[in-house]
Formats: sequence, C-alpha cells, structure tokens
Amino acid sequence: MTRKKKKPAPPAYLYMRSMTPDNFRDAIKRLGMSQIAAGRFLGVSGRTARRYCTGDAVISPAEVLLLRSLLHHGELPVVPKWTPDQN
Repeated sequence: MTRKKKKPAPPAYLYMRSMTPDNFRDAIKRLGMSQIAAGRFLGVSGRTARRYCTGDAVISPAEVLLLRSLLHHGELPVVPKWTPDQN
C-alpha cells in the first residue's frame, strides 16, 4: 500500500503582514508583474511601487496579504490596462 505524501506546509512568511523590499520584488517577479504593473494592480502609482522596491515606502498590510494570497493559491493577477484620465 502506498502512502500519500503530505502536502508541505506553506512557508511561514505567507502569514506575516509585513514585507521587505526584497520580498516585494520577489513576489511581483513570481507573479509576472513589472513594478508599474504591480502599482496599477495595487492601486498606487508606479513611483510608489518603485519606492516599495527600494524600501523608501512601507507596503500596507492589505497589499502584503493580497500578494501573499495570490502566491499561495497560484493565482495570476489581472492588471488593468493604463488609460489616460478623461476629465
């Protein structure tokens, strides 16, 4: 009789609500996003996403949990296309 292999436990960092700049860069790379696309997906400017990558800005816990949730469940983000403001 063959035993089923247990699914490995997810890494502990998936449950943390903070993210280092290195973790952020790794997460968006694994999700196939550029810094600009990550900014659009998270609802912030591209400049803010670049600041997340350099550590000049703190990533909100909600954004961290969203990225980690996508990674954990193997989902790819749907990034909206850029359109100019229509005022």
